[in-house]
Amino acid sequence: MAPSTRSSCSKSSQNSTGKGLDKEIEAPAKMQGYKITDNERTRKYGIGANSLDMLVQKALLKFPLPDLHVYLATDGFEVSDEEYFNSLPAQTLFIVAGPDAVITTDADFEFEKMRQQSPLLKVADIFYDFVEQHPDKFRRMITEYEHQKQRRALDNTKAHLSLKAEHGEWFEGSEERFQSKEEAMAMRAQTRVRGYYYKTKEELTRNQLYRQNAKARQVINSVLEQFRYLLIGCDYFSMMFNRKCQPKHEMLLQHINEEEPDAAGVPNKRLRQLIKDYTTRHAILDEWSVSLCTELGDFYCQGAYSDNGNSCSLQHTINPYASRENLILFQVWNLDHQIELCRTILPALVANVQELVTQPQRKCALHNKRVVDISVLEYFLEIFSLKNLKLVHIVCHDKVQRSNRSNGRLLCPDCHEYRIVQELMDVETPDITS
Repeated sequence: MAPSTRSSCSKSSQNSTGKGLDKEIEAPAKMQGYKITDNERTRKYGIGANSLDMLVQKALLKFPLPDLHVYLATDGFEVSDEEYFNSLPAQTLFIVAGPDAVITTDADFEFEKMRQQSPLLKVADIFYDFVEQHPDKFRRMITEYEHQKQRRALDNTKAHLSLKAEHGEWFEGSEERFQSKEEAMAMRAQTRVRGYYYKTKEELTRNQLYRQNAKARQVINSVLEQFRYLLIGCDYFSMMFNRKCQPKHEMLLQHINEEEPDAAGVPNKRLRQLIKDYTTRHAILDEWSVSLCTELGDFYCQGAYSDNGNSCSLQHTINPYASRENLILFQVWNLDHQIELCRTILPALVANVQELVTQPQRKCALHNKRVVDISVLEYFLEIFSLKNLKLVHIVCHDKVQRSNRSNGRLLCPDCHEYRIVQELMDVETPDITS
């Protein structure tokens, strides 16, 4: 895949965000172990670093490229600044390559390896060579393939196994640092949601309004900070892919009844726990903090956007807990924004911010009082939660422009949503230390 960049706003804008976190943000990061390799995976090294600059300097000693850039092996995104680098866990695998390299992600690399070893995985060739030219034929072939694979998995399944000691081959590659499948899948869900946060931050902070209007910049920085608090409160929706989490998504009921008998600079550890406790106690995000899989780990496609429902006409299903092969195939299942992120949600958010700073006398539509903020919680749910996200197989991911609109609006102090978020942002105790 062609590399994209995950970056963050300037240091000055970082200093304008956060509440009482200056000491923690300025503290030097601890040394962590990481892995680096080249795009062809010819060599792999373990190195220690406490900053992106240190990692780049050490990588140059192993791979002396004239213009070395660092990319995530999981999805090919370029890591370009310290804030995003510091949000990544230890043992993250980076690819080092030039600025114009076409990055071979872990999924691409594993697909090619398995394609060479198994005729069943000729589906990879079908995907790359024929999906655009023959979409109907591709749908039929991949659906038939997955049904056959699912039947084989049910005949001799390891899906119920959980621990690394029980199913070692499942934990090869990037999962080797985890001790259970549930822990690994929870991290995969968090990684996808973190990606939405950094995409949102990048789009908002490069917007002309953010760069040219100081008041708008202050509002957007505050929105991003509130997003972080809400994400901490729901643990970055880690439960989406975790089969042990309860409750389950309502769309699973029909399948269960049919088939089964039954970041960045962040607040310190204590403050993060207080945020989680407050969010849980007030049930702010409970409705959308649900698992998308059965207790065995079966995921069901929720259907294309054009299907207008929670069922897939092609009956796509997968259990990434069953095998390493399934886990890799799960990477082509997407979380699809029903209201589009970049075309609809973020432009609507920016428009509301502009209205807030340029028309300060504007009245709230519900209470007829002066507006003071945008509907942060509504935008948060549209960007990050299952209120607006559907899990779909890649052939059910309709990449067409859509007509639905964001529900975000302007709020006054009497709006319930405004009070909830403000109370969350005030969750802090005077004796908290870094």
